[in-house]
Amino acid sequence: MFYPKVKFSNISPEIEQRWIFGFLFYNKWGWEKRILKHHPELKNLFAMKKEKDRKIALKKYIRDFKIKNKEEIKQRVDIFKKEWRNIEKLYLSVLSQIIETDWPENRKNIKALISINPICPRFLDDWSFSLFYDLDTKNLLETIMHEICHFLYFKKWKEVFPDAQRKTFDYPYIEWHLSEILAPIILKDERIQKFLKKKPFFYDEHKDLKIDGIKIPEYFLNLYKEHLKIKTSFSDFLKVSHSVIRKNSGLFKF
Repeated sequence: MFYPKVKFSNISPEIEQRWIFGFLFYNKWGWEKRILKHHPELKNLFAMKKEKDRKIALKKYIRDFKIKNKEEIKQRVDIFKKEWRNIEKLYLSVLSQIIETDWPENRKNIKALISINPICPRFLDDWSFSLFYDLDTKNLLETIMHEICHFLYFKKWKEVFPDAQRKTFDYPYIEWHLSEILAPIILKDERIQKFLKKKPFFYDEHKDLKIDGIKIPEYFLNLYKEHLKIKTSFSDFLKVSHSVIRKNSGLFKF
């Protein structure tokens, strides 16, 4: 059986600047608070009127921060590699069994891009994701598992829904919302919990939404448990989940 390998690498300050700038000034979910919690000095950017000045200042901050914390970041990456390698093949194997699709042989590597950004976006086109350098071990493993889950999940999605448009796999489409709801549910599967041993993270924005009076994480978890109980295919589980979220798409207009 073929499995890809996670490669840990650095991000250029230019790319990191673009990502962080977007989360600071162009997100609707208030995620800038998570960045400012770890980098309070960046509050000064909001006092600048010109976007150009904000970008220049942010780029300088990123460069200076990485120089100042170079050794600490390197040490954290070494720990990341060691902890992940202990479970890499096991996780990839179990995830393939759960989602019921093989890893594609044309994707030899998954890129974990070490970042000073506590928000960890994933990029489906090149199978890469941002990974915050200051995570503890349990949050590290969950984050890597969560982001990797998306890659195999959307491979399966295209197999089940061959006419699906690529743009719907990203925010703000309901297919994106469903993927972010189902990824932690998949990580709650006992086959993964045997070695993750951590309650997976759901977006706060999803936690209080309800379908038929039941909070969304619990609602889809119940669907997943039913899928396991009656041993339907993962394809059928996706079809049912997709039908439910489409009927309730109005909940996600925020």
